[in-house]
Amino acid sequence: MVQSELIDPAVKGTLNVLRSCAKAPSVKRVVITASISSVMCHRKPLTPEVVLDETWFSDTVRCEELKVSIGHIL
Repeated sequence: MVQSELIDPAVKGTLNVLRSCAKAPSVKRVVITASISSVMCHRKPLTPEVVLDETWFSDTVRCEELKVSIGHIL
């Protein structure tokens, strides 16, 4: 049940995105995270101009300040 309802659709969706990115010459890199929790807890404001890339990962110190654990964000 978990495989067919959660894992398979996630893998299929990820592969679809990667295939689309591979076709677009303007795409320079793709950052795949395990979940939104990877980028949710940050000190910088998230504005429309912000590009979420490998430099935009959750700040562990900030998570501790907010008493947020990565497992409890979702």
